[in-house]
Amino acid sequence: MSQKLDKSVAQKEVVQAVVIAEHFGNEFMPITDDTPLTLLPLLNVPLLEYTLEFLSLGGIEETFLFCCSNVVMIKQHINSSIEKSAGWSLTMKVHVIVSETCRSFGDCIRDLDAKALIRGDFVLLEPGIVGNIKLLPIIKKHNETCNTDKGAAMTLILQEAGLGQRGRCSFEEVLMVATPNNRVLLHQKLGTSKKAKIELPLEILMDNASVNIYHNLKDTHISICSPNVLSLFSDNFDFQTKDDFVRGLLINEEILGSTIYWHLIKGNQYGAAVTNWRMYQSVSRDILHRWLYPLVPDMGISSQQRSYIHLQNNVYRSKDVHLTQSNSLIEDVIIGGGSSVGDKTRISRSIIGESVKIGDNVIIEDSFVFSNTVIGDNSVIQHSIIGQKCVLETGCIVTKASVIGKGVVLPENSIIENYLIRSHSSKTGVASNKLAKNAYHIKPEESVESDAEDDGLHRKLSRLYMPDEAEPSDDESVKSSESEDNLSYTISPVPDDTNLFLTEVVDSLTRGFEDKLQCDNLILEINSSRYAYNVSVKEVNFNVIKAILMLPFQLYLGQPYLPSLRPLLDYFSPILKNYIRNISAMVDCLQAIEDVAANNNELNECVSAVLNWLYNKDHLSEDVILNWFSGIDKNTRFYARVEPFTNWLQQAEEASSSEED
Repeated sequence: MSQKLDKSVAQKEVVQAVVIAEHFGNEFMPITDDTPLTLLPLLNVPLLEYTLEFLSLGGIEETFLFCCSNVVMIKQHINSSIEKSAGWSLTMKVHVIVSETCRSFGDCIRDLDAKALIRGDFVLLEPGIVGNIKLLPIIKKHNETCNTDKGAAMTLILQEAGLGQRGRCSFEEVLMVATPNNRVLLHQKLGTSKKAKIELPLEILMDNASVNIYHNLKDTHISICSPNVLSLFSDNFDFQTKDDFVRGLLINEEILGSTIYWHLIKGNQYGAAVTNWRMYQSVSRDILHRWLYPLVPDMGISSQQRSYIHLQNNVYRSKDVHLTQSNSLIEDVIIGGGSSVGDKTRISRSIIGESVKIGDNVIIEDSFVFSNTVIGDNSVIQHSIIGQKCVLETGCIVTKASVIGKGVVLPENSIIENYLIRSHSSKTGVASNKLAKNAYHIKPEESVESDAEDDGLHRKLSRLYMPDEAEPSDDESVKSSESEDNLSYTISPVPDDTNLFLTEVVDSLTRGFEDKLQCDNLILEINSSRYAYNVSVKEVNFNVIKAILMLPFQLYLGQPYLPSLRPLLDYFSPILKNYIRNISAMVDCLQAIEDVAANNNELNECVSAVLNWLYNKDHLSEDVILNWFSGIDKNTRFYARVEPFTNWLQQAEEASSSEED
């Protein structure tokens, strides 16, 4: 009997989780200059504590915390929490895994695979996770899915979030198509796409009797993974993020033999990731409103002590806070231990850290003030973040999503609007704008590496939400587009997905011709790029022809165009045959010829010869060419160059008809 018991205990699998602690981004600078994201204070508790408490309450027994930088700080924090008997430390083991060579999320997973630490299905968490999700039932459901579908690799955990909800990050807008049994067929991130329309691949609708389309979901950045996820990352080095992994598996499902499923959390369960300042603001508000119960301030998150008192209007204050009768804590406020608030000071929808000294007649709204900071009399802080150990002298005004780094000192009556400020000059040698002795304005070119974002530095860094940022109406969007068209001569256009796709196709064809790669392999590359950039079939046809016609300028610069184009047409004939399959594709081909000829006189001069080659190779039909030609402006030079060829086609058709008669 005892032997059977020992055997069952030995076979019991430990429920494991992997937390990637590294963010690999600069969205939280300059705060993260000195503090890693995983230790960023969230309602005066390090973010890591929320993650570990969530995993412990969710039934996880062993967690691997993967770190690439700030390792000493993180290890010291873990050891300190264990010494203080933090709740998670009583039921869960935490191992810190260090690899300073990793440069992406995918690198971390590949390194984890090499270390062979995972023994079965595991929970994978991206940086900055908070939640109260019951994980064990979802893990069990994932196991059942794997029994019926041996290729099941991952279950995405998602949560409902309607349009306009603060917790729905605009950068992570998701469109998902899935089968009734929750197998994911399409997963598109719409937040970073500049397309106004959404196109669904026809094969999804043809291959499935019914599908469900979702646009009311947000990603919790939590997944249940099968062990083969690690090897899939190791075998595919182009998987750098989880989104790359999901997209790659969906595009190459037949090749990789793996599938993706999803699970919707319901009821009072909550999950979110702090991916930028706006999500930081949203998650803070949700915790104040007790969506994360039991992980709420008055329950004691990082220790067994309950140091906060919960008052009406979601106001939390520590027991040793010094307040006066004339100050006002209006709503959604938390004030940490050892802090003091002066006379006639008004605080609303803000988080005040520990040991913060706030003077008289101060206004703080929709802001975050970290610990050990001093705010002088008559100061105003709105929609901004003040880091640790800062000093704002009398009369300072900090507004419009400014972020003040650790140790900054602002002189009297300073006005800071929409700025990122750190306490020291640039470490990279780039000149910084010095505002004061310990205050330097971070310039956009220093913090963003050649990003072409429309709204500049602060849009990229996902600044705090401000009430005046109302979404434009459709009419306003149209007016904005018209005004941008009028100014097109002064504004450089931002490359969209279609232009990026064209660049990828040109690069693939150039390399394929130089290295004499098989056209079948190039077609696979082009199709992969199509799904990566989410372009339509029509755009694929148009840009593949356009790329081939542009290659002579890249490969044979300065040489006659037509002699350079002929060998390319012969070599890429299988690609032309693959993409010019029907009448619609023929029209796309002719439009591409017209487009390239409009900007390149070399093609314009020999367009009849190119059309003749395509016609003789049966890539274009006579009727399609003549119908297309009838719509060309007769007053253009292009019309004059095409006309001899179309006249020959008509004469050949008449001669053929007379012979038949």
